[in-house]
Amino acid sequence: MTQSAASFPVPLEPGRFDGQLNGRPVRLFTLRNAAGMAVSISNYGAKIVQILAPDRQGRFDDVVLGYDSLEGMLAGSPSMGAFIGRYAGRLENARFTLNGTEHRLSANNGGHCLHGGEGGSRFQVFDAEQTSASSVRMRYVFADGEEGFPGTLVLTLTYSLLEANALMLDYEAEALERPTVASFTSHAFFNLNGAASGSALNHQVEICADRYFAMTPQQVATGELLPVQNTPFDLRLPTLLSQRVRGGPGTLDGYDDCFLVKRTGAPGLELCASVRAARSGRVMQVWSTEPALQFYSGLQPQEALPGPPGKGGQTYFQQMGLCFEPQGYPNAPNCPAFASAVYAPGKKRCGTTIYRFGTEP
Repeated sequence: MTQSAASFPVPLEPGRFDGQLNGRPVRLFTLRNAAGMAVSISNYGAKIVQILAPDRQGRFDDVVLGYDSLEGMLAGSPSMGAFIGRYAGRLENARFTLNGTEHRLSANNGGHCLHGGEGGSRFQVFDAEQTSASSVRMRYVFADGEEGFPGTLVLTLTYSLLEANALMLDYEAEALERPTVASFTSHAFFNLNGAASGSALNHQVEICADRYFAMTPQQVATGELLPVQNTPFDLRLPTLLSQRVRGGPGTLDGYDDCFLVKRTGAPGLELCASVRAARSGRVMQVWSTEPALQFYSGLQPQEALPGPPGKGGQTYFQQMGLCFEPQGYPNAPNCPAFASAVYAPGKKRCGTTIYRFGTEP
């Protein structure tokens, strides 16, 4: 269906994202496909800033929360839209032991190391090159000792907008001179009714997981996996979030929880989650090679996200956006029973996540 320009939301101004941080150039890169979909990504934190996707009537809207300038991103919620590394989630007590040596990390969240610490990749400028109208390649080198992590780790990340209205993220990471640990994820905040539409609790969510990770009160994985059956974490069937979040006895304040993705066969892409927005008719599937999925809705809807207003002057509150974050096992370096997060020198690890958009009547 052909769309008139008037049906598009106000486009971002690339010049408002231009700048320099620590002597490195920052830019906004916009990917487009023949169907009219567009995705804008900054190389500051490799952040997804805007996704324009059609609704059931073919009208385009921006379906991710974000900011409309570099200044907004610098002052705003640091994880919003970012590619997270060196380690997604919380590492307990900001430390771990590898090959008999304890490594003390940057403690930036209640004594724990969250999303790589105070200077994780969400705060860094990636080298970037737009390789085609629909693809951009980014690169960041984590230095030995950066945020306390051992070893140099080279990360290459490619964003590709596919003709089937899907955004694909491919990463490749390689440790150089010594072993290290890593777990990467994407931290976009989605609202399929539009970034300015208010609460996202009117979405239906389905997560392909029979088990979830037990957490401490500070949201640190304990090393135990629990069944979702007969709990609020059972999202194996499409579930309206408003029925599970503050919906009465036995419901939750919100989700900030990690699930073990149910695998159906050989290693490769698996369906992790599906999301539906009845108002707009938009649907999104999350596919990934990663073994776990963190689902975040926010826990306190009255609490504004840190920083200035977002795009269009919108003040963002918790539960206005939903995060679906495919990643490795949380806190794995401190949980011996979990799948290893160790990167050995000379052995590249690769991963792929796809956010696939569509519509329903």
